[in-house]
Amino acid sequence: MKRAVVVFLDSKPDQIKLFKCLYASFDYIKSSDTSLVVFGEASVMKWVPKNCIKVPVQLEDDPAIYSEYPYIYSLSSLTKKEASILLHFDWILKTDVDTFLTPAWNSFHPTGYTVGKGAYASTKEVKSRIIEISNQFNLRHQGRFNIGSTHYGKPSLLLKVADTATELTKYLLLKEFIINKGAWPSWYFGVCSLYASDIAVNHHVDNISISPNKLDHPSTSPNSIYHHPHIHCWHTDHLFSKFAYLRGDYDNTDPKKLDMNKVHDYCLYNAIATQD
Repeated sequence: MKRAVVVFLDSKPDQIKLFKCLYASFDYIKSSDTSLVVFGEASVMKWVPKNCIKVPVQLEDDPAIYSEYPYIYSLSSLTKKEASILLHFDWILKTDVDTFLTPAWNSFHPTGYTVGKGAYASTKEVKSRIIEISNQFNLRHQGRFNIGSTHYGKPSLLLKVADTATELTKYLLLKEFIINKGAWPSWYFGVCSLYASDIAVNHHVDNISISPNKLDHPSTSPNSIYHHPHIHCWHTDHLFSKFAYLRGDYDNTDPKKLDMNKVHDYCLYNAIATQD
């Protein structure tokens, strides 16, 4: 079996620092079946280690879409012809750079499309708008909401989801949020790619498994790393916080005092490792 962990890396210094943390965890777990595949502009590939698979892509620059909402690149990069490289893998994990892999990844082998859990659809308004847009485009919606940004599945299916989600994100940016950006936690511009992915997954995937204990598990967790294959940094200042890390709050931490069995300490250990 061949698997790939797939991320998009942009040129912002904070994103590069967070990617180094993900890479440190990838290196730590020594997975025998997994490659780390990095999409991004050619200029960022100098930050990507040689044992990763580098996929340079040309990015669009329509300011009404891409400058306004750069998060779309993590989806649109998978619509490029270069993304066909992913078809050589049996399973892929599409995720963000502010994540970590744990040793539990090496025994994580779901047999269907699996996602983490999001938090973008906590109101009736948001759920209603998602359903309305699904119907507008004649797309199936199964009533599954709060689908996380991390997706694990067969490459061909995941690429279909990315293609549909990219087009829907463009629509949302140009039609739904062109004047009024909305406000969280109601209908909000800032998470339109999550709305789009929600619609795309509900349309393309027959059996959706939402597994928050396996994917997108919070980096603040005190639980054992052997129960959670994939960790995601949420908006928090509690350990482990990506914001505290980027501010340098952890710079003087002694790694010998960390409990590597606990998720939050494991994340901190790998973050510290990037400073060597």
